Amino acid sequence: MSAYERNKGAQGEREWCEFLRAHGFPDAKRALGQARDGGGDVPYPPVLYEVKRRKKIRVRQFLDQAVEAMPQYEGCKVPVVAMRNDGNTDWMILMRAADFVALLNAAYDSARKTELEALL
Repeated sequence: MSAYERNKGAQGEREWCEFLRAHGFPDAKRALGQARDGGGDVPYPPVLYEVKRRKKIRVRQFLDQAVEAMPQYEGCKVPVVAMRNDGNTDWMILMRAADFVALLNAAYDSARKTELEALL
């Protein structure tokens, strides 16, 4: 991997962390040394983000990379690819459907619990 590619990847990871912090996740930070060690880019348990800023998005390859890196991060159970094409400012998320449904159910369960507590 060239220095240009490493710098571009690091910039994408910083951008993703800034996005997360701007949306209520103040502790989002890059995993330093992950490029050398083959780990994920931004661990934020329970999610491990693999960040990609590329011209070509290779969906399966990127998701497999996130899945393989997960065991290295305690508490990370959901592999997610945060990605955007070069020249596009919209970030997209790729994840397995079963993980998405589990997160959605957890969010709904939490909302239901809050509604029940408000009634009591």
